[in-house]
Amino acid sequence: MLSNATPHIRPPTPADAEALGGLVRALCVHQGDPTEHATTEAVLRDMISPGRAVDCLVAEEAGRLVGYVTFQSAYEAAHAARGLYVCDLFVSDEARGRGAGRRLLVAVAREVEARGLVYLWWVSKAWNSEAQAFYAGLGAMSEAVVAHAIHGEPLARLIGEG
Repeated sequence: MLSNATPHIRPPTPADAEALGGLVRALCVHQGDPTEHATTEAVLRDMISPGRAVDCLVAEEAGRLVGYVTFQSAYEAAHAARGLYVCDLFVSDEARGRGAGRRLLVAVAREVEARGLVYLWWVSKAWNSEAQAFYAGLGAMSEAVVAHAIHGEPLARLIGEG
């Protein structure tokens, strides 16, 4: 049973890698994404190590990780503005509704301010009405977009064009 205490937000340490990996896998399952790449090793490499791919913060309650956020630098050329992009925001089912998600986003918003940036942005899947209601409660504006990605063989073909 988790406490009703305010979640503590902090950067992850190597000792958190296994628990953080579990949260990453839980997000993958929730989103319908594959889980095979959400390993402890990937978490250590990409979210915790000095050469990490993204910045990360975790939410901890009663000594247990209950959520995380990853974010990275972003730029909007149309406005010549720098900001942060939230890659992932996840709070475990049993901890939802107690402020961990909001506190994680507050911490990232404070990073925007500390770094002298001007915006914070993220996306959610069209079907995720729970997340969209949460974001609307923060005052976030929404805009319909179509996301695109390329990997595997199509990426290899694109790379090979000359």
